[in-house]
Amino acid sequence: MLKNKYINIFIIICALLIFTKVDFRFDEIFPGSIVDDAHYYYHAQTIAVDFDLDYSNQMPDTPNRNLNVKNKDFVVPVHPIGVGLFSFPFVFLSNQVSSQFTMDSLISLNYFIYSLVPIFYLFLSINFIGKSLKLLGTKYNQNLLSIIVFGCGVSYFAFERFSMSHAYEFFSTSFLIFLSVSYEKNKFNNSLLAFSIPIFMFLALSLRWSNYFVFVIPLLIRCLINEDKNPVYKNNFFIVSFLISLSIFMIHTDYLYGIYTINPADIFFIVEDRLSSGYSRFLDINMFWENLIYIFKSFLIVNFSQEFGLFYFSPPLFLGSILIFYFLIRKRFDLTLAIILITVFPFFTTLVFKNPGYSYGYRYLYSTIPVFILIYFQLFQRNKLISNYMLYASFFSTVSILFFESTQYTVLSTDYVTNSFGLYTKFVNPTYLSGYFKSLIIPDAYLNIIFTSFFGVLIIKIISLFQDPNIFIENFRAVDDKIANLISDSLAFSWGMFLILIMFYLVIIIKTKPIKYK
Repeated sequence: MLKNKYINIFIIICALLIFTKVDFRFDEIFPGSIVDDAHYYYHAQTIAVDFDLDYSNQMPDTPNRNLNVKNKDFVVPVHPIGVGLFSFPFVFLSNQVSSQFTMDSLISLNYFIYSLVPIFYLFLSINFIGKSLKLLGTKYNQNLLSIIVFGCGVSYFAFERFSMSHAYEFFSTSFLIFLSVSYEKNKFNNSLLAFSIPIFMFLALSLRWSNYFVFVIPLLIRCLINEDKNPVYKNNFFIVSFLISLSIFMIHTDYLYGIYTINPADIFFIVEDRLSSGYSRFLDINMFWENLIYIFKSFLIVNFSQEFGLFYFSPPLFLGSILIFYFLIRKRFDLTLAIILITVFPFFTTLVFKNPGYSYGYRYLYSTIPVFILIYFQLFQRNKLISNYMLYASFFSTVSILFFESTQYTVLSTDYVTNSFGLYTKFVNPTYLSGYFKSLIIPDAYLNIIFTSFFGVLIIKIISLFQDPNIFIENFRAVDDKIANLISDSLAFSWGMFLILIMFYLVIIIKTKPIKYK
């Protein structure tokens, strides 16, 4: 049994190394960038390294980022500060280590550790969802829970495009669910829980200002488990904490942007004015019926189109999209209202963009996924049809994440094409589903999956101990510039950092137990 345990751990680590991509990790973010990923990292740097909330070091002469309405000389990221707050402890510790030890590698230790933080939070999310289910007295399959989380789409933003906020949002929702369930079940000090919940609500909001649904999570949990006790919203500790947290949130928006607000449009449309028409149409009463038809068509596109349709690529979100109708038919109007309040703003964001999100999947919806995973295990896991769908669709979507950008059929277009919403734009793929199937029979797709991962880095580094990897690979195929660069970067990546990665995954597996391996 002990031998099998170690073999299973070894297999899991190898699988995680394959999932962990090098693309963004080998391309360190330096000062002056205007891409989304960079701005989240700049928040982490100014908090954990500079301690000053002054972005002049990170954004020297960066165009179109003078977003403070009171001080136009103050350059600030357009994206919220939350990722910096959540990653602060890790980047701070890595910076302290870096100041004492020099590690010669392709990338800095700070950037490498920062790239692992969302993976940590993803596994921690699995842990807290499991704890919530246990508090509810719900039996569940730990491995199925992990497969569902890996296949819902958010794992892409932990293992590959790590500097985006989605894995952090996923964690914040999972943790708020845990706090809310704990309060309803009286498992800890309820005064402390009531005081803590608003703090984490506003921390969650600091990750994405439009995620107003976080304020509804205690209501949903209360409706779901039919508790009769006074709601947390009436608790005096909750009220005091809410007012304090709201005040701090407002102070931070005034400091950074020169305005007291919780409306992302106040800041975002300064940079992305092209989206204002998609936003304003819903404020025009004369377009009511037109908007209603548009919402219905968009609902079908989001769920069933080839372009990352939820039915194929995010089973929990597909389940969530039909829960409104399910609870309405069952005359559970309280849960119907709660689900509407949870889904309306993330779905509205998709309607405004007319796009899944210029990356993998409908990423603006990912923050709501822990809610629907909880509901699935609480209400539907005994339904054989739904359970089989969740298992097989989650496995299908997990593999699709690996195949994303592995061939010409699964990449986002760099030319202008018409997406599933009829928008003529770049960075979309309206035939992703059929492209995924085509990629399954292309040998190069598997090579790309392996050699753009840290498992491939390990293979290259091991080969280099005996032979020049370029010469070795030339025995099988021509070494083009892309392959040569990958080999060069892999060799420049230090063994020390690779050991940190292995130890990180070993600790994650043993301590958080996301998968039953015994």
